[in-house]
Formats: sequence, C-alpha cells, structure tokens
Amino acid sequence: DAEPRYLVSVRPARVSNNKKSCSGRTKTQKPLQLVVGTLTPTSVFLSWGILVNPQHDWTSTSNCASDRFYTVRYREKGKDKKWVFQLCPVTETVVDNLKPNTLYEFGVKDNVDDSIWSKTFNHKTVLSSKY
Repeated sequence: DAEPRYLVSVRPARVSNNKKSCSGRTKTQKPLQLVVGTLTPTSVFLSWGILVNPQHDWTSTSNCASDRFYTVRYREKGKDKKWVFQLCPVTETVVDNLKPNTLYEFGVKDNVDDSIWSKTFNHKTVLSSKY
C-alpha cells in the first residue's frame, strides 16, 4: 500500500484515588448489532448495541460505557474500495460527506481485546434532499 493509514487510540492513564473500578465487562465477545438510518443525501446515523431479545430488547455493551471506545468502518460497496475508520466514545455517531444515491457498507466493533466486527450492513444514501 503506497499510502498506509493508521488508527491510533489514546486514553488517559488511570489515577488510583479509591474510585470504584469498572467490572461490567464479560469475556465472551458477541458482535454488536448495527442500525443505519438516513439523515440527508450525504449523511447517515449509526447506532449499535447488543441485541438481547430480537423482539424489542436492546442493551448497551456494559455498565461502564465511559470506559469504552468503538471503531466504525465504512466504504462504498466494492472489494476494491478502501475502508474509512472512525473512533467513537459512544454507541452512536453520524457519518457525513458521503455520496448521494450510493451503496455503502458499514460495520462496528468494540475496542477491547479479541472483539469482532458486526455483521456488515449495506445502506444506500438517498438521491434527493427529501430528508
């Protein structure tokens, strides 16, 4: 690759001042469930979590959301297209500067050891500015 790109994550060091530590993480990794919604012809809204009951019950990935970061990836549909990565401290984000009337692939993963990417979600941006 002539122009490699790197994703770097920086977190502040923990200060031990008798604060309660987070213990809400589990060792078994489940892929996150991703939802994509149209905002404008050039932007989409992404939201994710762990789907507990497929009927209606969503939950966040842990009780310690402030300790977590997520990586979102997206690209135009096609194996020759390059992924764009975005680091997120919360379980939702807006992706903008997309091309109207274009099919994109989206994915998300938790930034913990051995995490796995969500199922790739295909979404087509709209043509007109009805939204």
